[in-house]
Amino acid sequence: MKKKALFMTAVALILLCAVVAAALNAVFTVTDVLVNYAPVSQEGIEDSYSVQEMLDEKFIGKSTTFLDLEDVRESLAGYSSFVVKEVKKVFPRTVSVTLAERREAFAYLKDDGTYAVLDENGRYLYDKDENANRRTGENILLENFDFTFSETDKLPTDGYLKAAIAFAGVFMDRLEDARANVVSLSLRKTDNEIAGAYLMRVKMREGLVIDVFAPENFAAEKAEKVLEKYLSLTDEQRLYGFFDVVDRVDGGFSVSAHRSEPPTGE
Repeated sequence: MKKKALFMTAVALILLCAVVAAALNAVFTVTDVLVNYAPVSQEGIEDSYSVQEMLDEKFIGKSTTFLDLEDVRESLAGYSSFVVKEVKKVFPRTVSVTLAERREAFAYLKDDGTYAVLDENGRYLYDKDENANRRTGENILLENFDFTFSETDKLPTDGYLKAAIAFAGVFMDRLEDARANVVSLSLRKTDNEIAGAYLMRVKMREGLVIDVFAPENFAAEKAEKVLEKYLSLTDEQRLYGFFDVVDRVDGGFSVSAHRSEPPTGE
């Protein structure tokens, strides 16, 4: 009789646990994936619909309690146009995801005729058939750099390319949209290794050309001084001439303005 009572008690406890588990599952089940997203382009808006559909399909109905947020992050890894700002659970039934659209900024022409597109930090995003920015206009063209990128974060590994991104970044911080002013950045070998084995030629949209010697040194600082001098010019003065940015023997550098055509060079 005692064994029967113990058996019935055990059964009752199992049933109770099952009922509690079912109740908890009903309460703590994902019924909504909230995507917080501020797009900067029409294509970004369209991509967000695809992300929402994918997240709904993969995670609605999952247990909120046992859901691993890393699974959510991994599912977003294939969307290179987004950066994941935050992923969190909002108990009892919601998963909240905050995304930002990476802003296209640079492009380089590949051997196959397509363009590789980079964001403002130089991160590789994707390839395009033409150099067209999502927000209208063109991306700043990069030429003659070594376009190799880390497998993990897709950021450039070449020092000259990093310097170019840092240089352009100052223009992006100070101007409303640097693409309206900067057309291209091109790495070129020099004949004067005292000034630097390479220079970076910056072509401005109005016509001015800027030759930055040894661009790997003080890239951001050089950009600050160049931009200061550029902004001091009148609209007419920006139509022609060039700047030379050259390292000095004392460890600094100088920015010189010339009212003629820059040397052609390679």
